Amino acid sequence: MVKKSFKNIVKKLVEETLTEYGGEPVKNAVLFHLKNMHNVAPEDAIDKPEEFIKALNDIYGPFEKIIERELCLKIARVYGINYKNEDLIELAKELKKQ
Repeated sequence: MVKKSFKNIVKKLVEETLTEYGGEPVKNAVLFHLKNMHNVAPEDAIDKPEEFIKALNDIYGPFEKIIERELCLKIARVYGINYKNEDLIELAKELKKQ
């Protein structure tokens, strides 16, 4: 289980990334669909990366990979990880090791 403060940071990074790729209205719509259609919250990105990515893919289609890549880079930067992979599932595994 990931610590609460970590979850808050991940939530902030997810929301920031969604806002960058569509503005506030798109971010709010995506968050609504994540919660109500997929039962996934932004802070679940590391605890449940498979479900989170599947939900984003259902919403964005192939564009999901761009969001995932940007999110991975931001999380890695915040936590000082030299992470070049663009896969949230692998990043989650790496973070859980630390």
